[in-house]
Amino acid sequence: MKKVHYKYSSIFAPEIISYLKLRETTGKYIAKTESVLKDFDCFLHNRKHQTKTLSEDVFISWQKTRQVSSVTKCQDCSHMKMFCSYLTSIGIETHYIERPKMKSNYVPYIFSDEEIKEIFYAADNCQIQRRLSRASTIFPFLLRILYGCGLRLGEGLKLKWTDIDLNTGVIYIKNAKNGKSRIVPMKPTLTKILIEYKNLVKINNICKNYLFESPKKDNCPMKNNTFYMWFSNILYSANISYAKNTQYERGPCGHCLRHTFTKNSFLQLVENERFENVAPFLEEYLGHNSILETQAYLRSSYTIYEQSHKRIEDAIGNLFPEVVFDEN
Repeated sequence: MKKVHYKYSSIFAPEIISYLKLRETTGKYIAKTESVLKDFDCFLHNRKHQTKTLSEDVFISWQKTRQVSSVTKCQDCSHMKMFCSYLTSIGIETHYIERPKMKSNYVPYIFSDEEIKEIFYAADNCQIQRRLSRASTIFPFLLRILYGCGLRLGEGLKLKWTDIDLNTGVIYIKNAKNGKSRIVPMKPTLTKILIEYKNLVKINNICKNYLFESPKKDNCPMKNNTFYMWFSNILYSANISYAKNTQYERGPCGHCLRHTFTKNSFLQLVENERFENVAPFLEEYLGHNSILETQAYLRSSYTIYEQSHKRIEDAIGNLFPEVVFDEN
């Protein structure tokens, strides 16, 4: 089927097209910018905006038509601000509003202790498929390192044996999100599991470089889509179903192992009355840029852990500043 190209029709159509071409020639990824500008162009056309100026009221009115999350609205602002800078550079007057403060609508799924047990049991007893027999061997260990250290999926899949010191029980995460590197200590039990795993892959002559190789290609890490396919099968085998309670709620997925790890870590800190002293360390352990990023894990609505969530909220009190987004 032939792709239908959108035809810009507002008074700013020539400028939008020129701006997108300029960004594309500099090697920028323009798909998201293009999507936002298409919506803005349609808004201006329907509004019958006929002047080569853009006032603050125009942007406010456009934002009110965007039925998206507050996070997406903030991202829209970044794209539009760059476009306005371009318009200003070619002599067109704009009065763009400041980027609003953001409040995330994201609600994670938190696995219960029983669900975690069922996930590991299903992974340990998964049926070996001949084409993916390597994956069935390594997947239980991948799950344990993701959950046991609260790693991002990409961090776990990129791990090499040279990144792990099994003598001291330390993982070295290099060039992760935002270019950050960090040291992640493991619990002795997890270190012991990895020692057993290293012996296992050595016997099977697999995973010589990466801890978790692709089931199809030697010396290449497992791909994200392979992980998600296997994890979906594990959830099905563990009889973990899901229904959304809110628009922005995420169902059970690999990243939810990280959220579950974080929630359990917070509760341990609260129980030991060490939260305020150790919370900054946990921020570094997770690889966050600031304590405010860790705040997102705390402020999320752990709907299946109402009592635990209340204890976390009581513990943090006024430790974090309130970050709000004005929808008006």
